[in-house]
Amino acid sequence: MRNSFFHNVISFAAVAFLLISGCSKKEKVFSNFETSPVSVNKYSGNPVADISVLPELGGIGFTGEGWSTNSTYNLITDSKAVKGGKITLSLPDFPVTLRPFGINSNSFFNAYTDNLFYESLISSDPVTLDYVPMIATHWKISEDNLTFKFRINPDAKWADGYPVTSDDVIATWKLMNDEGIIEPYLNQLAGSFLEPVAESRYIFSVKSKINSWRQFYLFASLKILPAHYIRDLSGKDFIEKYQYSLIPGSGPYIVLDNDIKKGESITVRRRSDYWGENLKMNLGKNNFDEINLTFINNDLIQKEKFKSGEIDVLLVKKASSWKSDFDFDKVKRGLVIKKRVFNKTPRGVSGLCINTRIKPFDNVNVRKALIYAFDRMKMNEKLFDNEYSLLNSYFPGSIYENPSNPKVGFNLDSASMLLALAGWDTKNSDGWLVRNGKVLEIDLEFVRDMEFFLTIFQEDLKKIGVRLNLKELDDAALFKLGNDKKFSIQYAAWQESLTPNPEISYSSKTADEKSNANWAGIKDKNIDNLCLQYNNSYNVNERTEILRKIDSLLCNYYGYIFTWYGPYYRIVFHNKFGFPENILGKYSGLESLLTIWYQDPNKTKEYQEALKDNNIFLKRDEIDNKYWDNLR
Repeated sequence: MRNSFFHNVISFAAVAFLLISGCSKKEKVFSNFETSPVSVNKYSGNPVADISVLPELGGIGFTGEGWSTNSTYNLITDSKAVKGGKITLSLPDFPVTLRPFGINSNSFFNAYTDNLFYESLISSDPVTLDYVPMIATHWKISEDNLTFKFRINPDAKWADGYPVTSDDVIATWKLMNDEGIIEPYLNQLAGSFLEPVAESRYIFSVKSKINSWRQFYLFASLKILPAHYIRDLSGKDFIEKYQYSLIPGSGPYIVLDNDIKKGESITVRRRSDYWGENLKMNLGKNNFDEINLTFINNDLIQKEKFKSGEIDVLLVKKASSWKSDFDFDKVKRGLVIKKRVFNKTPRGVSGLCINTRIKPFDNVNVRKALIYAFDRMKMNEKLFDNEYSLLNSYFPGSIYENPSNPKVGFNLDSASMLLALAGWDTKNSDGWLVRNGKVLEIDLEFVRDMEFFLTIFQEDLKKIGVRLNLKELDDAALFKLGNDKKFSIQYAAWQESLTPNPEISYSSKTADEKSNANWAGIKDKNIDNLCLQYNNSYNVNERTEILRKIDSLLCNYYGYIFTWYGPYYRIVFHNKFGFPENILGKYSGLESLLTIWYQDPNKTKEYQEALKDNNIFLKRDEIDNKYWDNLR
């Protein structure tokens, strides 16, 4: 899971003035399609598959008899998509590293772009989630569900032209198993398999140490790296060498060193010699020649740059902003489109995470008291026009949500009673709760634009004698505190995976490790036992019931002050792009548009003409897109 929804140092007032005053100038009409794909191919060897490998060993002529594959999967692209052009998005913070894994690699940048650079052995059907070929054309699972075989596509190549082989898989596994990468979960995952064995250049096998339904896909979905880059590197060397240099993958895009402007932007470029360009799975995909990612952690600056056309697409996080900030002339004339895209992306837990490792939060009554003092219903009504659903689960809106979860409402009397039970039953002359001469004082770290609802919480806590100190940080600092488990209370929001893995986020062994999602420090033997049952169950319905039990235990741990969630993405974009009817993937977020949108030459021409003539209105359609809700 990745942390999400968080929102160099120059005078903000000066920037705001320049942006606002600049809007009065004649706007530049940006040129388009002055782009082209690139190549970094340096390989001087044979550009085609190795014909010396026998068919039965995975070479040319391999029949796949006795193996599994899939050729009937769904596509969610537009048949009219064209190649070329560019798109610019903004992300909150420049990544701490460009490495695909290892410490601090769970960044916004990697969440948006990893699939553009690196490919896994197999992927998922975007509608049914069935297995789909990627680097591997075929796979085989043994009867005891412990041994897996894969046949690598002989045509697969790295960006530098070298062929993809079994050696690359082995080298990737070894690196992921190295503790020097400082990513315990990945070490644990790789360590749950024996070292893969190359049976030929294109066929390898790997054996799981544990019998679990998830093991096959966990291994098959690992991002594979080129052995000739990483084979001789220790985990520590890998961390240092590729901090700000991108290893070329087998995917359709690359990043050149001179396209990295630290702290400012990264340009991602389409490859001209991508090996999978003409495969069925890539029809209509990977269309932009350039994907420009600019890093802005100030919402006002971000919005102004969007309005001026410097940013093409914007994710609107706040309901108030959606309502009031995007009703300007370009929206009315159709140059800018507003869309609420409903889909089935798994929503995870979000809210104020309480660090249960430290006092006084190790007392469940203190945690429950804070939850009673958080008036999220009023906040949703007054601040968000009831745009959101109140969250009462770690798996909100999914089949895994337990309907019996506690639904704590706002009640300051209950909060005071619970604090008294925890020993906080005396106030000093200033009205603050004290115990042993110490005031009940809490630090809450947050990012910009959250204070509008946190100050309500602050005032309500003050009424019962609790002092709340609000401390604004940037996203990177906030995220580091969470990963290091060095905070009191802070905002966190997570996106759940399609196949939840509670063990890596909520088991006791993750509570005190760094760089995982168990920020609250949840330790519960019942959850641990249920995680084992879940991993060992091959029955889908049984796993669903187990997750519901885990959900109930998590909610009764009271490690989060729940907030709210919406089953949609609010986006605004300049009207020069083509896209399929679904707009975004069924189970994905804004990152999916990077692969399935394209720059439409006709729309681009109309958009540019409308920029020069205020009397031109472009076509608009309904704001709400419910393609995935309506699909049967």
